[in-house]
Amino acid sequence: MDIERRVLKSISEFSMFKYFLLFYLLFFILSIIVMLVIGLLTWLGLRTTGIDANSVLSSLGLGSFDALGFLGGGMAVTIIVMIVGGLFVSVIYAAFGTIMIWVMNVVLKMSGGIELRFLPESKKKLDATNVAE
Repeated sequence: MDIERRVLKSISEFSMFKYFLLFYLLFFILSIIVMLVIGLLTWLGLRTTGIDANSVLSSLGLGSFDALGFLGGGMAVTIIVMIVGGLFVSVIYAAFGTIMIWVMNVVLKMSGGIELRFLPESKKKLDATNVAE
């Protein structure tokens, strides 16, 4: 089988930053949805048994700790702080990933690149027609 060989010399940092940013933002949104569903189901389960957050915290020895206002005095402020914080952390993670790509590009230049192997274009078309038959 003929394999076409190409050498990867570098990766665009800006394109990887866009990729990482979109990846972390989607992961952040999915984690918010999952945590909201888990929190809602837990709250409904505890509510039906008559347990509230303050009674759980007081049984743990935390006294009259305000469970909803620990980050700003109210639930809405807490939610806003968590969302803005998550967006900020997503950008930080994307920037960190971009720095890692930059380091990878430096290593690629020092080592001469990474060899990638591809099937030739004619072989790909031939394989696709054999599968279609």
